[in-house]
Amino acid sequence: MKLLRYALALAAPLLAVAQTAKPFLVDAEPRTAAQLDAEIKKALATPIRTVVDKPKPSPTGDAHDYVSYARYYWPDPSKPDGLPYVQRDGHHNREQVDAGDRGRLGKFCDIVPVLALGWAKDRREDCARRAGEWIRAWLLAPETRMKPALDYAQVRLGRDHNRGSSSGVLDGRGLAWVADALAVLHGSPALTAVEERAVRAWFEEYYRWLETAPTAKKEHAATNNHGTWFLVQAAGIALYLGREDDARRFCEEDKARIAAQIKPDGSQPDELRRQDALGYSRFNLDAQLLVARIGQRVGVDLWNYEAPGSGSLKKAVAYLAPYNADPTKWPGRQLEKLPPGFLDAILAQAAAFEKP
Repeated sequence: MKLLRYALALAAPLLAVAQTAKPFLVDAEPRTAAQLDAEIKKALATPIRTVVDKPKPSPTGDAHDYVSYARYYWPDPSKPDGLPYVQRDGHHNREQVDAGDRGRLGKFCDIVPVLALGWAKDRREDCARRAGEWIRAWLLAPETRMKPALDYAQVRLGRDHNRGSSSGVLDGRGLAWVADALAVLHGSPALTAVEERAVRAWFEEYYRWLETAPTAKKEHAATNNHGTWFLVQAAGIALYLGREDDARRFCEEDKARIAAQIKPDGSQPDELRRQDALGYSRFNLDAQLLVARIGQRVGVDLWNYEAPGSGSLKKAVAYLAPYNADPTKWPGRQLEKLPPGFLDAILAQAAAFEKP
């Protein structure tokens, strides 16, 4: 396939990094040694902030509840109090985002994997110990820990008694990286054996929430990028918990999603409907390749899977690849400006899948 060969050629400078990656999610993003060193330096210097540092608690009054607000929702100008908020797809309400915990959780889920890589690659004890401090603060310490649930994620003010929405489950996707980082950090100075068991118990409770909460069930059933990211989160955490059969089931389930999401030409109609169509096409494909990466761990080959009469991950990569160098050539809608090379990580993963 010419377009796929083109995509793999674009990824050549990053291929060496992807080839040497261990089979962990924390290594999914290709980095040079210099890039990793810079990320580690920044991670070590970043102060720890948790859910208890938000400006105001959840409607329950408990600061340990994770809270975030839907970023595309704005006050209704036709209502005196602006309630209920209304959706404006593609228009980010930065004030809403800053009022919740999303940024703090994102930092936790970014920093711990980076520090875990510092331990894995160079046995840096300072990285392991700092990762342990973050993990204790977020998951263990009674004063600062987060409850293992997302009941108040992506609140849409004035709706559903200000409880979270199914879309909010997406906020927890980075926890799969934290779980994977914990596997990398096992045997390091990060945590004691007792602490490791306590962290595992936290993830067991969170995993039960993913399986049983009504909002999580609705997110699992979503046919667009939200459903794909649910699989990344659930399968990644399942692997950490030793639930390999569950992880395999989630990966097998993705075959139906590939068939539904990707057309024979590689386009993703659900994402093309968005105001940021190119960005969301990339976002869903990123999730799909991560599910495929997890699939490799459990014997499910999603990279080479092609749904009868439908598309494949290879075709989806090939469809987007021509716009990597110059995203402004994208013929569809895209409100948010994307930088050249916005697909580099995806192309590197695609190249790695093609290696024997």
